[in-house]
Amino acid sequence: MQKIILASSSVYRRELLSGLGVHAETSSPDIDETPLPDETGEQLALRLAEQKAAKVGRLNPEAITIGSDQVAVLTHPDRSFSLLGKPGTIDNAESQLLACSGNKVSFYTAVSLYTKTKNMSACETTHVWFRSLTENTVRDYVRYEQPLDCAGSFKCEGLGALLFERIEGRDPNSLIGLPVMLLRDMFEHFNIDLLALATSKPE
Repeated sequence: MQKIILASSSVYRRELLSGLGVHAETSSPDIDETPLPDETGEQLALRLAEQKAAKVGRLNPEAITIGSDQVAVLTHPDRSFSLLGKPGTIDNAESQLLACSGNKVSFYTAVSLYTKTKNMSACETTHVWFRSLTENTVRDYVRYEQPLDCAGSFKCEGLGALLFERIEGRDPNSLIGLPVMLLRDMFEHFNIDLLALATSKPE
């Protein structure tokens, strides 16, 4: 089996891979994640995922390297847009969620696979409509779940899902940080069946 490396320090992505039976080494690339002028959320997610995979992959040419990135884009009532990063602090998380209240947020989760002979990238889009949230609800949620390292300031695998009115997208795992169905499809192009890998017995 070819070695697999996850070019990320995200514990959420590592746990999702582990749940698929993929035991990947991890290496966190140091790249500039500043958006380019007029860059869309999808373009930014794809570019960063590709840069992460390539930077780690060039140092590990014998492996398949997975790069991934997620960008959240808030649609305001006047139809303008703004990017939502990881809040980092409780105050920022509360401000983000109050801005999301009653609005739509689009999450662009990109995956890039890198080898010395073949590269592939794709992006999964998930739209989330937030309920109308009170300041008390937001404050209580943030202080309980501490989603300070999550774009959009929620953990959908936890209580964060209770903040939503509805979700539109193929794979709810995308919101956690790694679109599992898309990853499966991409690995097939590298002749790797993730289900067979997960269910195979060690020799």
